[in-house]
Amino acid sequence: MNNATVISAQGISKAYRIWNTPSARLTSPLMEGAANLIPSTGQWLRKKAHAQYRDFWAIKEVSFEVKKGESLGIIGRNGSGKSTLLQIIAGTLQATSGSSRVEGRVAALLELGSGFNPDFTGRENVYLNAAVLGLSRREVDQRYDQIAAFADIGDFIEQPVKTYSSGMFVRLAFAVQTAVEPQVLIIDEALSVGDVFFQQRCYERMRELLDKGVCVVLASHDLGSVQQFCKQTLVFRRGEVAFHGPSTEATKVYFQLEQQDKVATFATQSTAVTEAPATPLTGNASIPDWPTPENEISTSGCRVVGNGWARCSFLAVCNTAGEACLHFRQGQKMSIFYEFEILHDMEFCVGCVTIRDKTGQAVHSKITLQDGVKGPARVKKGSRMRFRQDTELNISCEDYTLDISLDMISADLLLQPGISYDDFMASQLRICELHSVTSLTVRLRENHAPFQLLHFGLSGLPSHSTVEIITPEK
Repeated sequence: MNNATVISAQGISKAYRIWNTPSARLTSPLMEGAANLIPSTGQWLRKKAHAQYRDFWAIKEVSFEVKKGESLGIIGRNGSGKSTLLQIIAGTLQATSGSSRVEGRVAALLELGSGFNPDFTGRENVYLNAAVLGLSRREVDQRYDQIAAFADIGDFIEQPVKTYSSGMFVRLAFAVQTAVEPQVLIIDEALSVGDVFFQQRCYERMRELLDKGVCVVLASHDLGSVQQFCKQTLVFRRGEVAFHGPSTEATKVYFQLEQQDKVATFATQSTAVTEAPATPLTGNASIPDWPTPENEISTSGCRVVGNGWARCSFLAVCNTAGEACLHFRQGQKMSIFYEFEILHDMEFCVGCVTIRDKTGQAVHSKITLQDGVKGPARVKKGSRMRFRQDTELNISCEDYTLDISLDMISADLLLQPGISYDDFMASQLRICELHSVTSLTVRLRENHAPFQLLHFGLSGLPSHSTVEIITPEK
């Protein structure tokens, strides 16, 4: 193992035996034993024994390495194998095959409540948990005030932890695990139960640990946090690694895999879409100032995630004069023109533009429907869909990348009153997404005086301010 490699997993697999009946737990091993004692009927007995159970493979052939000071994200649906892998890395679960090696002290936040005695007070559990992690009582004494301050649960630290809320529990557990100076920190969804203030403090603490060379492994359904915090991410699907690479791409691959069931559902629907009249959107009349071919940006080298139902056939980024432009000043308007060739009959389609900063975090993402633009309820194969999205760049002065995509939404859903956010996201199907199609630069306004900055932070949200001066009475 390389000195810089902290975690090394090679071909890890884990199988759980599923018994047909409760009694099979007893009879199957007895048959296996009898088969060894009675060679003449051994083969028959083994066959009978094996018929009483089946093996469920929670994870299969998982391999990866994490080096000192790196953070690894793990994402996937519930039951995809994330927690099983983390337990094997932490040493609380034995793999069926393969090998896992971890160098240094491991601190893990796995199942809520693991490592704590519910009848002990918070203070007693601090000493108990730290002792399990290898700290002496004197070392815990030196860190106790720091742990209590980070947990910030007040007098509850002197109460039995069985009286704690889930948030209080995680506060104390995280404070202990990160105070023991681990070489590896493993977190499995634990931070999702904390409030936003605690989560911010946790991520700040994890960044401090990364700066010190600690290796962090984070499994979460919060794709935004994984994308921002972890450079590399594993995407799990049915116990196998479907993708291992940069987190910005991993989150999109995960989203695309989630869409596959929706694709299958749509493909098995009635032929109503096929029978609908074609709705081609061609020509320049529908969108003003459509750029000329010399303004087109090539998308041949960018990563495309899609299901084959459409392809991008044109992209241009222009300023207010209609000229190709990738350098803007704060507050200037950027016009993005893009076209998709439709390769499959579809329902209601929308375009989407996403602007990402250097960390891959989306600082702006909007679909055309949010601007009040509604296309046809049906779009037939062979049509072309053109979009124009104008965006005022009230964002910080940085370099950014641009994503564009074509999404499909069930036309029936749009007819329902009071659509919830969850219903909308569940119905959305990503047809074709192009990652980092181009980069763009945003700089200060021409007047460089500090008070001419449009805002501080990532973006400038629409706002309204009022100032009133009350003069003192004489």
